[in-house]
Amino acid sequence: MKTGLARGLSLAAYLGLFAWVMLWIIVLGDVAREHVSMWLLFFAGPLLLPLRGVLRGNDKPLIWGALVALLYTVHGGMVAWSDDAQRWLGIVEMALSLVYVISASLFIRWRAEAAHV
Repeated sequence: MKTGLARGLSLAAYLGLFAWVMLWIIVLGDVAREHVSMWLLFFAGPLLLPLRGVLRGNDKPLIWGALVALLYTVHGGMVAWSDDAQRWLGIVEMALSLVYVISASLFIRWRAEAAHV
């Protein structure tokens, strides 16, 4: 039960983080139209690397996804700290990435505990 909840929450947070980064760059942020593709490559691209394994629920890609998500925690915190106009965007990014890191960690741990029982 709790393993499935952690799995669902981690998947929702990861996909939500990916969607949020794209939404921020394309619609909500103040990115110049001619630079949108470059920003998408730099900010959404790293989230695509472990995506296949995250969708399957494999341990190593979940761990790599958590390491990548920590970069978005730092970025969101930096934006929330330094830019008053985009503070809420950074807070949402930080929250999504931290929810993913925590729920993915719990999912891996609880699944390993269930396998040993």
